Amino acid sequence: MTEQKKILNDDPRQAVEEMIVITEELVARIEIESHAVSTNDGTTFSTNEENKEHVANIYEKAANEFHARIDEFDSVDKALIEKLATAQKSLGQTTKNNLKLLDKLQDKTEEK
Repeated sequence: MTEQKKILNDDPRQAVEEMIVITEELVARIEIESHAVSTNDGTTFSTNEENKEHVANIYEKAANEFHARIDEFDSVDKALIEKLATAQKSLGQTTKNNLKLLDKLQDKTEEK
């Protein structure tokens, strides 16, 4: 089995900064998807979907790395950790909103 390439920097502060960027990029991709669905823009939806999946895969790997190294981040500036926490909350809310929208669309499709 080959070792997977690491996503996050070895430096804890840099790793937190990278985690913030990845999280914010995933939020943006989900928001693009939600907007495309709500405006029935299939072209944007299709174009974004591959990019969203790519970012989601990177996010998953980075999050796993982050959790495996959680003790290393005690030394990182609390304001930076709070910025990551805010990005994580935004991701959670954006995902929740997106799923509601997709559920509504699914319900409308099933009614037809």
